[in-house]
Amino acid sequence: MAVNKNFVVKNGLEVATDVILANASTKNVGIGSTQPTLTLDVRGGIGATDLQVTGFTTLTQDLQVGTSGSVFYVSNSNNFVGVGTSVPAYTLEVRGPVSTGVTALYVHGDMRVTGDIDLDDITLDDAEIENLTVTDTLTVAGVTTLASSGGITTTGGQVYINTDLNVGGVSTFTGAADFNNDVDIDGHTELDN
Repeated sequence: MAVNKNFVVKNGLEVATDVILANASTKNVGIGSTQPTLTLDVRGGIGATDLQVTGFTTLTQDLQVGTSGSVFYVSNSNNFVGVGTSVPAYTLEVRGPVSTGVTALYVHGDMRVTGDIDLDDITLDDAEIENLTVTDTLTVAGVTTLASSGGITTTGGQVYINTDLNVGGVSTFTGAADFNNDVDIDGHTELDN
């Protein structure tokens, strides 16, 4: 019977001592290894134009995308992930271009944060905030509407504070003010009307 094949090896293949080894009994192929433990066991670097992986992938070392991980970096030693940095100092560190108006992180959908958020600047288009504590200067620009909640009520454009008011620092109140409880004012305070 004629077999139309260019090259047939039936009992394994070995090229030099550790260049290529094909083990016929285990069906493992080693490149740079004489004892391959996987279907393809490569000891050394792999250069590829395209790589397609289906199924699970386990990396036992760091993952780097871009020059030395400059685009995306995952550290196996401390479980830190860097986007735009190869030396992340946090569990997730995102570094975008340093420019005003450039979005470095965009989240489409809901986001839940269970720890603290430390913000340098913030702009909110629409926000609902529960239990807001301001420990420094609060500047409100534009028309502000306070709905009836806790110790603050509004009636006919007037604001009524029905609980203790503690004011620290320079404060200016213009318009009618109706304080039904104690007012503790530290610093210079000006009450008009």
